Amino acid sequence: MGDLLPALLGLRPAGPSRDALARRLRGRVVVVTGASRGIGAEVARRFALVGARLVLLARDESALEAVASGIRRRGGSALVIAADLRDPDAAGAAGDRILTEAGTPELVVSNAGHSIRRRLLDYADRPHDVTRTIGVNYVGPVALLQALVPAMAQAGRGHIVSIGSTSIDIPAPGWSVYGASKTAFDAWLRAVAPELAEHGIAVTSIHLPLVRTAMSAPTYGASSPAMRPVDAAKLIARAVVERPRLVSPWWSRLAGGVLVAFPGLSDRALRAYDRMLERGSR
Repeated sequence: MGDLLPALLGLRPAGPSRDALARRLRGRVVVVTGASRGIGAEVARRFALVGARLVLLARDESALEAVASGIRRRGGSALVIAADLRDPDAAGAAGDRILTEAGTPELVVSNAGHSIRRRLLDYADRPHDVTRTIGVNYVGPVALLQALVPAMAQAGRGHIVSIGSTSIDIPAPGWSVYGASKTAFDAWLRAVAPELAEHGIAVTSIHLPLVRTAMSAPTYGASSPAMRPVDAAKLIARAVVERPRLVSPWWSRLAGGVLVAFPGLSDRALRAYDRMLERGSR
């Protein structure tokens, strides 16, 4: 039973073959944001194994260098660019550096994120909670892509992969700031995807379930069903090979439909879930 529930929830996906991933990425420039730990670091290591030329972005330069050093020790290529995506000017400057020092990306994995669980009345006098979260999860990623996409369009190819959350499908109490910021970037990508397709650039949105990382640890207990970073990296790698428009768990798509069809019932269920998290975090 311990393995059955994660399998049913899609928390243990299969990755693509190494050869299939290598055909996509060997010798190509791959940008991974939020690469200093967790999902981003796992994705970077996996892509380095098939010969991708990595560009790693995050705020913590020393943590990025640790990930990059491990990649280089195994013969891989990794350029480190420390940038705070909360600052759109810094994000745009990072994009310019990528083009100058590494070249036009074949793949951009927009993984950097900031998570916050806080009720409205608890952040009503904290506007920085909103601006910081929307900066990392939406404004910064857009500014980075504004710098990179013209070169990708000129090359006539590329792939943008957004690492979102099932909070996009299931807006829940306590997650208003986080869910709204992730939804904003997801909506922006949906709008520009047809434009980018004209230039040979694919777009994939991945709505990840709970992943057991340092970011999620303060909110969820160890007993909550969760995906491991290595499994998230497998799912992302498969999306890089197959290039679907959307990757989302079956249960989050179903729940999203239920929220619209039965709002009263859904509100009661979400309030109960919120109370459960409150008890678990004490």
